[in-house]
Amino acid sequence: MTVSRKKPLGFVKPFSLWNTILLCVILFVAGVGCGPSSSEETAQNPPLNVILIMSDDQGIGDFGINGNPVVQTPFIDEMARNSASMSRFYVNAVCSPTRASLMTGRWSYRTGVTDTFKGRSIMNDQETTIAEVLKAAGYSTGLFGKWHLGDNYPYRPMEQGFETAVYHRGGGLGQPSEPIGADERYTNPVLFRNGVQYTAEGFCCDIYFSEAIDFIKDSQEKDKPFFAYIASNTPHSPYHDVPEKWLKYYKGLNLENSQFPQSPGHPISGKDDLDTRARIYAMVSNLDENVGRLFSELDKMALTENTLVIYMCDNGPNGYRYVSGFKGRKSSAYEGGVRSPFWAHWPQVFPAGTVSDALSAHVDILPTILEACNVNLPGGLSLDGKSMLAYLKGEKTEPEDRTVILQSHRGKEPNRWENATVVTQQWKLVDDGKVGGIELFDITNDPYAQKNVIEDHPEIKSQLESEYDSWLTEMQAINPVDLPLYVGTDYEPETVLTSQDAEEIDAQTREGEWPLHVVEGGLYLIGFSDKTFSDPITVELRMDNEPVATATTDGSPGPFYFDPIELKEGRTTLRVIPEGKDGRFLHVFVSKKDR
Repeated sequence: MTVSRKKPLGFVKPFSLWNTILLCVILFVAGVGCGPSSSEETAQNPPLNVILIMSDDQGIGDFGINGNPVVQTPFIDEMARNSASMSRFYVNAVCSPTRASLMTGRWSYRTGVTDTFKGRSIMNDQETTIAEVLKAAGYSTGLFGKWHLGDNYPYRPMEQGFETAVYHRGGGLGQPSEPIGADERYTNPVLFRNGVQYTAEGFCCDIYFSEAIDFIKDSQEKDKPFFAYIASNTPHSPYHDVPEKWLKYYKGLNLENSQFPQSPGHPISGKDDLDTRARIYAMVSNLDENVGRLFSELDKMALTENTLVIYMCDNGPNGYRYVSGFKGRKSSAYEGGVRSPFWAHWPQVFPAGTVSDALSAHVDILPTILEACNVNLPGGLSLDGKSMLAYLKGEKTEPEDRTVILQSHRGKEPNRWENATVVTQQWKLVDDGKVGGIELFDITNDPYAQKNVIEDHPEIKSQLESEYDSWLTEMQAINPVDLPLYVGTDYEPETVLTSQDAEEIDAQTREGEWPLHVVEGGLYLIGFSDKTFSDPITVELRMDNEPVATATTDGSPGPFYFDPIELKEGRTTLRVIPEGKDGRFLHVFVSKKDR
């Protein structure tokens, strides 16, 4: 059965094609116009192209231009020198919340995303994404790499505005959502092209950039502007499969903590893990080579001047290493966990070397790109972000008064001061849950947050706590968002469920439960597979927590199937319980029997 699940069922999006045509007619009658007034103007001012590059677990210190004396990033460094930048740009301390805010311009709690797994990284399909808005405005839209906002219909990138999507499932390659038999590999990885599984050739990051370049060329042949979102899963773990050339290079260097600047700011915390550090830097330099390759192709196509290229990271570094003097790492609310570079390269408009220290964040990207593209925000859409365009152009120098609040934690709902920070242009109030209380830093005079001044400024503490409490109350009121997984649709004839999206029932056994919405009642085939099976075991199927069937494995990964099950249309829950087994790598397959 075909079913629509956009904004909500049966709803026509505010920025649909017909609404756009109607708007143009109204504006034309009013004498305002819609777009360029002549073909000559169109030729002189072609639509802006946009490329958004976001690396995974790359910290702000993993760049030569940011003071790292070891890592080789010449192409990104060159891009940064020729870009405008926001020097105080914030993201969430973990992945999915950053990606949800990036896509929507809204705090991640509003989108249903609170965490990175256990069903908490699925973004509400009723959200309007930047890809949807640009697609409605005539752009080709493509995602290449990491989505991490939902693996199943209607939460996949294809349902969220991306015409072309080449991606992996879940939070990354080598994670429980990866297809059985994929062997956790970064070279020749198992990927998905618009929902269809295939085995790619080459190193994963190289593949994403190659696919993006092909997409750009195809968009040019169609004479369409493009939005390419390149979100590599590197340099995220696992680290066993990295570019050999760069691994050999970094293995030959001294990567001990003592080789990195100890001041200004905080020295590297934690022990030296030289092998992991070499592997991470190998992936960073591979990313850099691909950025160089991308710009070379843009030059060949004469697109560099009129293409906005943005480079940023999703959170702090995945390990203890150089973070440009900041404290903290991935998952921490300190600066090292939530500070990202933001370089915006647009030679036609942004003066090279323009730097603004205005407080900015991931929620600002959507309004910035839309303003740069001269694309209107859909009516009725409420954002938390603000455009950075005037700062990037150098037109606005005085930062406006605003507050950015970030919180990252496990679980569905935010608890008070659970790894949270409140940031203004001057102050940072933070509690990462580890140091034993709230700290206050004067970021203007103490940019590396080294001196806790909470005792000296009780009035600032009180003011920021009040802002945080108001924000927290609002965020708690909208959670949790109820997001079932749909089965029985024509969009996904077989629904593959993994522990990535299972709501945890038992933390010790990692047993999970999937909330389902059965679109059409009837007989369903339900199967399962797990790469940890090594001996024959009995596996139980439960619907709405009632035992309904069992099946026995033969010691292989499977898949194995229960006898056909009658499912009624509507909501239910599904649990598959392997006897005495950790359910982390369990995959469950659901399809309608008569298909």
